[in-house]
Amino acid sequence: MILIIERSLIVMLKLIVDSTCDLPENYIKENDILVLPLKILLENKEYLDGETINVDGVYEAMKKGYMPMTAQPAPETIYNIFPNYAKKGQEFIYIAFSSAMSGTCQLASTILLELKEEFPQVNMEVVDSMGGSTATGLIVMQTMEYIKSGMTEFKKALDYMKDLTHHIEHIFTISDLNWLIKGGRISKTQGMIGSILGINPILDVNDGRMEVIRKTRGRKKAFAAVIDMLEERAGALKDQIIGISHADDEEAARELVSMITERLGCTQFIINKIGGVLGSHLGIGGVGVFFFNQEAVLQKAFQQDRYPAG
Repeated sequence: MILIIERSLIVMLKLIVDSTCDLPENYIKENDILVLPLKILLENKEYLDGETINVDGVYEAMKKGYMPMTAQPAPETIYNIFPNYAKKGQEFIYIAFSSAMSGTCQLASTILLELKEEFPQVNMEVVDSMGGSTATGLIVMQTMEYIKSGMTEFKKALDYMKDLTHHIEHIFTISDLNWLIKGGRISKTQGMIGSILGINPILDVNDGRMEVIRKTRGRKKAFAAVIDMLEERAGALKDQIIGISHADDEEAARELVSMITERLGCTQFIINKIGGVLGSHLGIGGVGVFFFNQEAVLQKAFQQDRYPAG
């Protein structure tokens, strides 16, 4: 279950994410969050992630053996969005996909610099999430709660969001090595040996870039290792919301939730499918766990059962 507050407070600061951010659709709608789509190239056709192709469509194509390619948004997409708010005097923050994995953040930052010259009186900023998926979603949720708690001053909200990007953890485990081979993250030889031995690599995100940090044999051992890292890094913050994202393998996600609950007593989860862009790189069967480390300062104003996990 997810715990979310419900308030009638008008939020003046607009939050913008891109389609690499995984959040429940009803949360996005209820909090008026704008989603900027990245591009997915599939079978010689170009799609807008989440608009002209949904995540299920991407996974279905992958099951048929197609290898999706991804690309940052067209500049005109951002040019059509940012000035719209600036002309109305609307403050906004766009939290972008990791600059180490995509040019989206740099593109948006360049456009914003031009816009600031034209509208110097409007507060607007681009923040590098240094990650993606439900990790970015959790940062957005915490920032939204911070704003709703009364901290509507732009700089304070911006500083809070930036601080959160340094305290969010991303841990993935992959069951099918073929996608890491296709994406060039491991060699064909490593992949063949790993598949024969039943290796489930564990990936972390450091300085905004994914890297393999451990290799385990079998899903149970991989999940146990992920929970070890969750326990070690979260410290006393085990009552926080834990994000679980899966690449079209909800059964694995539910199994991991059950193991975390049994071992650590955590009860608050968001379960999302990994979006089309990240899923294209991780492949079918990946599962990610996202949470804030023990140094984070989190908002506690949540209520149960606002959004069911799933």
